Amino acid sequence: MILRTAWASGPAAGFLRPVRPLGVAARQSHLAVLMGGNGRVVGGSISSFSSSLSSYTRQHPFATAAAAAAGVSTPTAPAPSNPITTTSTPRTAALAQVRAELNERGLSAFIIPSGDPHLSEYPADHFCRRAFISGFDGSAGTAVITPTQALLWTDGRYHLQAEQQLGPDWTLMREGQKDVPSIAAYLKEQLPADAVVGIDPTVHPVKFVQALAKTLSLKNIHVKPLAVAELNPIDLAWTKAGGRPPAPQSPVRVHSLEHAGETVGAKVRKLGEEMEKEKADILVAGTLDEVAWLLNVRGKDVPNCPLAVAYAVLESRDTSSSSSSSSSRKSSEKETKAIIFVEDSKLGKDAREHLTHECQAEIRPYGEIFRYLSDAVAKGKKVWLDPDKSNYALLQAASGLPAETVRTDNPPSSLVSKPSPIALLKALKNEAELKGMRAAHLRDGAAEVEFLAWLDKEVQARSVSEVEIDRVLTGFRAKREKFLGLSFDTIAGCGANGAVIHYRAMEGVCGEMGKETMLLLDSGAQYEDGTTDVTRTVHFGNPREEEKEAFTRVLQGHIGIDTAVFPEGTPGFVLDAYARRALWAAGLDYAHGTGHGVGAALNVHEGPHGISSNFANLIPLQVGMVVSNEPGFYASGQYGIRIENLLVVVEKEGLGGEGGRDPRKRRFLGFERLTHIPISKKLIQVDLLSNEEVEWIDKYHNEVRERVGPLVTSPEAKAWLVEATAPLVR
Repeated sequence: MILRTAWASGPAAGFLRPVRPLGVAARQSHLAVLMGGNGRVVGGSISSFSSSLSSYTRQHPFATAAAAAAGVSTPTAPAPSNPITTTSTPRTAALAQVRAELNERGLSAFIIPSGDPHLSEYPADHFCRRAFISGFDGSAGTAVITPTQALLWTDGRYHLQAEQQLGPDWTLMREGQKDVPSIAAYLKEQLPADAVVGIDPTVHPVKFVQALAKTLSLKNIHVKPLAVAELNPIDLAWTKAGGRPPAPQSPVRVHSLEHAGETVGAKVRKLGEEMEKEKADILVAGTLDEVAWLLNVRGKDVPNCPLAVAYAVLESRDTSSSSSSSSSRKSSEKETKAIIFVEDSKLGKDAREHLTHECQAEIRPYGEIFRYLSDAVAKGKKVWLDPDKSNYALLQAASGLPAETVRTDNPPSSLVSKPSPIALLKALKNEAELKGMRAAHLRDGAAEVEFLAWLDKEVQARSVSEVEIDRVLTGFRAKREKFLGLSFDTIAGCGANGAVIHYRAMEGVCGEMGKETMLLLDSGAQYEDGTTDVTRTVHFGNPREEEKEAFTRVLQGHIGIDTAVFPEGTPGFVLDAYARRALWAAGLDYAHGTGHGVGAALNVHEGPHGISSNFANLIPLQVGMVVSNEPGFYASGQYGIRIENLLVVVEKEGLGGEGGRDPRKRRFLGFERLTHIPISKKLIQVDLLSNEEVEWIDKYHNEVRERVGPLVTSPEAKAWLVEATAPLVR
């Protein structure tokens, strides 16, 4: 699954992510509004929505009968969430109320981002303020409200969707297009000197706020963060409209040591050593996956991610004792303790016992994190805060800044402002985590094999909708041991929809797959022991030569990454061209990165490493890191191709070190495949392949058959797998 392009300046920049869909009820009750295309546009004209839907107007009921025939229980697919339909009051009235509130507070503009206090990729519905007020529910975008304007900035992946969903009160700012200013540039141009721009500091990244304030200060325009206890104006309107989803309250669960592979105590000791190097007294874990990894806990507060809403800090304390020597000198030692900030109602007996006894952690209320940091700074403590992964309110508290102050100069002496050491430790999977990932991928592979066998049979006799594909595939996965849910919303794009990188099928407005249709299927799951993410492009008829050539060149790039050998210390961007060489030779390319990190029973996207053309990411690929390998090609309006496996970085024995020929005695690294699912042979143009590439495909398919075959239960699926993994014929 490819990650979004604009993830601040972090290590995962260069990827994309899919749109979170509207709920079924919402699509029925708001169809006219969402498809009206009434919003204004800066950076291009509104496209004709009626023509873009001409081939997708048929209704596609969920596949109850078909799924039942396949032995799949259709209710297992999670219902799409829809935070924007919880209001019965017209959105125009909510917008008017927000403007009245801004006027009362003396604000000339207010900025509404997509995220939550933890800057999550998939925020819980409770935090989807931008979706509520604007009607646009794409996963990337920022709204700005002024006394006379309501504007939405989003990038090219979401322009069509925003046109469909924004009402007449809104203007779409086509981010990235010529003559479309940034948010900061727009506000600087439009607002008068001494104007005040409001933000909620709990949901904006540190770097965004600092850059905004720096730009606006050139015109003496002020950025005013709300006080942490001050109610967000959007929340006031949402509450009045009725139906705001409650704050997530799922119980915290223990992530067993069998799957975690390392005790909390061992992690705390490692991080304590890193804190000592920076002379930091406190290390803040602001993102939910860092909290989960650090404390070996999981939850289900966030869509697609097994996370619980909480903050955590590590606090280093001096423990002094008198020496027995005659000089009575004092010896000083450091003890590092964990503190978790979480709602008490989320902790059951097992979770509480785990945190207090096994973790030796102190439990405090969720909202106390800001006061805790302020008090610590007042006592002279030094706080380590990652500016890429922390909301601005944390920085205010850790810097001792007044509530309405934005600091754009160097951080104060009380602050260590640099990447958190948790990210790298989390990325380096231990043997227990890798064991779980391998096992999860084999079960996941068996589920997808059974699904592909079912789909191949179905399309020979009828068309299958993209929604049905999504639902039935989820059903096959749900039957597998330790299944928890999807790791992201499935991307099932038939024909031209496959060329829409962030595509998400909606019931009643989606494509259909027939025997002669190409399908791009990007999907994954969360299991108790691992996280999966795989893309397969398939065709069950007679693909065109153009499609076969493009697919084969993508496959050659995939093989290029898979077989790469490189010295330790090599950043991911060095390998990116391996994936593009065959495409470049034909004048083709793709506009996203090649690989992103993946968590172990955690987020499907994680840093700090990756494979892309982002030369700024100098994090080297290291043994134990998991990374995706997903080159692609997208023919706009025709088809999309992507082939994705997950890989783990391993040492290539015998090539480096003391016995090797490298003068610097470096180890040499390569990859081990985690994903075992057949690659569509019908789409391969064999005469384009070298002998080595043919051997790679046949060897890979033999591994798939041997490792996944025993887990496939259906006789029909077993027979399909044997055929799908048979050697290529030259």
